[in-house]
Amino acid sequence: MTYPVKRLFSKIAITMLLYEIIFQVGGSFMVEYGSNIYRNENFSMMIAGFISLTVSLLMLGTENIHVRYKKFNICTFIYLLLLIYGIQYLSQYIIDPLQNILGELGYSLDNARDLATGSDIKGFWAIVYAVIMAPLLEECFFRGILYGHFRKYGKIFAITITSFLFGLMHFNLVQFIAAMFIGIVFAWIRETYGMKYSILMHMANNSVALLPYLYKGDSIVIDVAYFFLLFGGALLLVISVIRNFKVFLRNLSEEPSLGHMYKLWFTTFSVIVVTILFVVITLFSITG
Repeated sequence: MTYPVKRLFSKIAITMLLYEIIFQVGGSFMVEYGSNIYRNENFSMMIAGFISLTVSLLMLGTENIHVRYKKFNICTFIYLLLLIYGIQYLSQYIIDPLQNILGELGYSLDNARDLATGSDIKGFWAIVYAVIMAPLLEECFFRGILYGHFRKYGKIFAITITSFLFGLMHFNLVQFIAAMFIGIVFAWIRETYGMKYSILMHMANNSVALLPYLYKGDSIVIDVAYFFLLFGGALLLVISVIRNFKVFLRNLSEEPSLGHMYKLWFTTFSVIVVTILFVVITLFSITG
């Protein structure tokens, strides 16, 4: 079993690398040499993203997941949105001490924070990309193509590895921490309700995140809504973790090969090389 699995993991790592090369280099090439519409960076990123996704699909294909999905309703939507924003709030308790440590060493996360907030998103194509296309492309890649292949080797393995990769491929240390934990929620949604709902929640998260930057002027309604999302979400997250801890332990016991699968993934040569490369790129988000 070891060789076929490592061969698949190597193919996944190479696909991830190609995805990013096509996305980054292809997008930049279109901006530089394309016609007028391609001079818009966000439009070119959308086209490059579709090309990257198509190449990934051709290289890996898809794997069906045979699970019975639960029903999704408005209460589920609100609950999940609160969880996502609770994670974003609590992740600051990791990011803030990290920023203090880096500050003492002469480095800063200020630039990474600015890029992570989305405060520079302006214009029609920027909004379309952030709210619709980025969630669609990312979910199809991470919770579609990759998740299906990892899921063959266990639910927890698939959720954790795709979430780690989701955070890492943001190439931003601030985003890595929050995105990795949010990726766990997206992967759990994909497992429990289906991929169309992970896409929906990803779009909802990005839409709500942009509201303060799209709305001109102060708004008590937005302030109250964000207070409820962040603090209410954090409280709900803690309660949910405590209530579902036994369920997690039961799921963990159902995957006795989990440790072995992690070992196979992180000892695959292509995975090691690509991971190190992505980590190095991520570290460039730290400014001196």
